[in-house]
Amino acid sequence: MSSIFTKIINRELPSKIFHETDDVIVIADIVPKSPVHLLIIPKEESINFYETKPETLQMLNETAKIVADKLDIADHFKILINNGLGQEIPYLHFHFLSDKGMDKLVYVEE
Repeated sequence: MSSIFTKIINRELPSKIFHETDDVIVIADIVPKSPVHLLIIPKEESINFYETKPETLQMLNETAKIVADKLDIADHFKILINNGLGQEIPYLHFHFLSDKGMDKLVYVEE
């Protein structure tokens, strides 16, 4: 059975998309924990942090910088990665959280 993220990537489920490339998608969290709560998701599925290729982790880091720049909050955000503990979906993803940048939060697809 496909994860919810795979279904979003394949456009089988709707989502608010903030940023997307061939390798990554950035979407709004449906249960936000801060005013800005985005999920940075690699399109190549990986179950957890330890099974993820180093180049995928680097790409996710670079995407977090792009998101911060787009929101003009390079000095005011938090990245959270769950690895088992607190992980609701068994698919590696970064939580990008901030209490600033809402004024620049524009989705490319809803």
